[in-house]
Amino acid sequence: MALRGRQAIVLVAAMVAVLAIAVAGIALVLSRVGGGGPVVTLTVTASDPGTGSDSGDLEVTRAMVLARMKAARLEDPSVTLSDRQLVLSARGTTPEQLRALTRPGRLHLRRVAAAADGSGTATTTLPAPTSTPAIAATLGEAYQAAAAVTTEQQAQALPASVRAAFAALPPQDVATLPAQMRLLIPEIRCAQLATRPADVAGEPVVACEGPVKLLLDPATVTGADISAAKASRSDQGTWVVTASFKPDGQAKFTNLSKSLADTQGRLAIVLDNVLISAPQMAGVITGDVQVSGMFTESQAQALAAQLGGGGELPVTLS
Repeated sequence: MALRGRQAIVLVAAMVAVLAIAVAGIALVLSRVGGGGPVVTLTVTASDPGTGSDSGDLEVTRAMVLARMKAARLEDPSVTLSDRQLVLSARGTTPEQLRALTRPGRLHLRRVAAAADGSGTATTTLPAPTSTPAIAATLGEAYQAAAAVTTEQQAQALPASVRAAFAALPPQDVATLPAQMRLLIPEIRCAQLATRPADVAGEPVVACEGPVKLLLDPATVTGADISAAKASRSDQGTWVVTASFKPDGQAKFTNLSKSLADTQGRLAIVLDNVLISAPQMAGVITGDVQVSGMFTESQAQALAAQLGGGGELPVTLS
């Protein structure tokens, strides 16, 4: 049945951890000024050189980060661009909140297509890949054997030498393997999947929910479909974030929720490669989505600013 108005999707406490993840290579300076309290200054560097329109992308990134800071209600926010560095400063914030505002903000909503929990019951019917990754030459016969596997039980029955060939692969090589292989081969671990390169919206992804690997369909809805997000207190006194969709985005999300509700499917919410939650869809959602968790006020404000700040940053900051 249709659930009108705001529909709450309760996220696990992992969301709190996501907001506190440190950004590698950040130089943090704390200084004190009279009258206004502490000022937090954060310097981040654009880590992907880009081409052609790179300078324009940097300016867009600067403007988006500043908009996020204002949406988070920081005092005296400022973002300056020098060469390939952005310098952020504001009062009324914390280092963790500033770090959260510089994360990409790559939000993907995906259908959970299959789960591999080690029980041997997982199956998948993905189409055959259209190309062979370069790592296949290194894996040799092990790759060919794994490519024929379509069930978790078959993968568990592969010779130990075949399975062992995948255990030592670095995340960047694992990410080039067919999604079916990433899901079913037991020796491809969550640690390898967690540090994969940035997800591509139009491609399937394998992510982990605890020790369980989940195969996620291409993203149906992304952060670009969100028009606004705001933080507020719920009736229970906890902090929540409410996201509204653009018209086209609302239609896409409502259709996604209907298809999942019809099959009792699960919706995967992935932010910056991290699987935040994968709740079962109980009904059709025709309005806003309310995201709740164990948020502090500053964490809720930062998340709302990230989701409602115009989508994913065009330049990766580190």
